[in-house]
Amino acid sequence: MKQQHGVQTAEMRPEHALQSPVVALNPSQRALLMGSSLLDGVPLAVVQKWLTHAPVRSLARGEALITLGSAHETLFLLLSGELSVWLHADASSLAAGETDAALPAVLTHKEVARILPGESVGEQSLIDRQMPNAWAIAEQESQVLAVPADMVWESMHEEPKIALNLLRVLSARVRKANAGLSEAMLHQQRLAQDAETDALTGLPNRRWMDRTYRRTLRRQQSSACSASLLMIDIDHFKNVNDEHGHPVGDLVLCHAARCIEIALRPGDLCARYGGEEFCVLLPEVDAVTANRIAQRICATVFKTPFRLDTGDSLAMSVSVGVASWNQQSPLETLLEAADAALYQAKRQGRNRVVAALD
Repeated sequence: MKQQHGVQTAEMRPEHALQSPVVALNPSQRALLMGSSLLDGVPLAVVQKWLTHAPVRSLARGEALITLGSAHETLFLLLSGELSVWLHADASSLAAGETDAALPAVLTHKEVARILPGESVGEQSLIDRQMPNAWAIAEQESQVLAVPADMVWESMHEEPKIALNLLRVLSARVRKANAGLSEAMLHQQRLAQDAETDALTGLPNRRWMDRTYRRTLRRQQSSACSASLLMIDIDHFKNVNDEHGHPVGDLVLCHAARCIEIALRPGDLCARYGGEEFCVLLPEVDAVTANRIAQRICATVFKTPFRLDTGDSLAMSVSVGVASWNQQSPLETLLEAADAALYQAKRQGRNRVVAALD
């Protein structure tokens, strides 16, 4: 039997293999199908032709029952084994004989459903007569009853309950798919949030800052509003690490971040710039108000010493550089101006605010 990328497909089997023999179902198989969700409440006589004339197909592990983009016009009812449904499968690792542990994680993430004995697959293409948009692959040796589309439609006309059951089956599939989609979206949101959050302080990081500050300045520019930026640096932070160790230094950084947040207004945008530096964008704030907010930050940090495990207090202070936006300068220019003002605050003795010259 030929294989392509590890998946055995019907198109590649010898012509005589495509003609599945009609095999009489045993009593347990008949009971399985009649008790399935699809045939629940359907008289045996209505689907007797399915059970006696529809062919049974045997699948090896790794063999594709339904192939993406290949028409089949068949409703498949699983008699034994297990099928998996994939939206896109690079099924190179699904060759017969490999263990589940050998399947790469990238494939696992693309699996959207498992089909168990008594369940059906292939309904969507049977209804809309479109090419399948997924693969159905045998996870182990399996058998399916392959009911031709015309036989299914004939039975539906005779017994509408089959159509009602099919509607319920598809509804359950849609709900499950929606739940999976919602979970995937939440996962992506968490990943995006983690990528823009400083793991230590919990503040937004430099990546977030670059994106959000630029967007905010563009919005301020269109509304002709002012804005200011603060560059904040913890004074003598190297001494904290040298004297008390980096674990304490990390806690001091977190403490400083909370103090800065307390001193800010709702709507002010604070981020960890790097090292012991923080950056704050103040939308709709002129130079006078920005200076007042910066002074409040200095006072809050200075009046809130960090408590060591020994019970002693560790005095803290910050220096702040303030720069006002002129409606034209890019973010880089604003950052450079605030950084230069911060440098002057350090030179002038620290624990103070210095505004950049216009």
